[in-house]
Amino acid sequence: MDFMLNNLHNVFNHVPVAMLIFSFIFDLTAALFKRKEWNFAGLLCLAVGALGATAAVLTGPAWTKNPLFPDHQLFGQLTMVAAILLLLTRLVFRFWRTLDIGKNPFYLAGALVMVILVAYTGHLGGEMIHKKAPIPPAKVEAVQK
Repeated sequence: MDFMLNNLHNVFNHVPVAMLIFSFIFDLTAALFKRKEWNFAGLLCLAVGALGATAAVLTGPAWTKNPLFPDHQLFGQLTMVAAILLLLTRLVFRFWRTLDIGKNPFYLAGALVMVILVAYTGHLGGEMIHKKAPIPPAKVEAVQK
């Protein structure tokens, strides 16, 4: 159990990647095929993704010596802020204006920016964890011959 508690960031970090991307896919599909229920699925995925992004940021390490860490941390925080702002904007329009803006081109453009942010953040995190191992000297000599 201690292992799980010490690695909560690794548990939470996949939630925003999946949910924020699926939110965009549901909303884009709803706009193209005019399916209201898919807009609601996009809203639910956005809510879970925003919560997951917040959990991933809060459980991330305070600092690591990896040179990619500052960028990963920055883009993680930007992703969290973008997801929360999109969720709040969508909820305001849904409950006060009784309008779902999930199919609005401006909203979709913002959601696409959020998807790019979460994808780049995930890429940086993957590069930090899965470093490319250098080729051992014996194999380099064999390749050169």
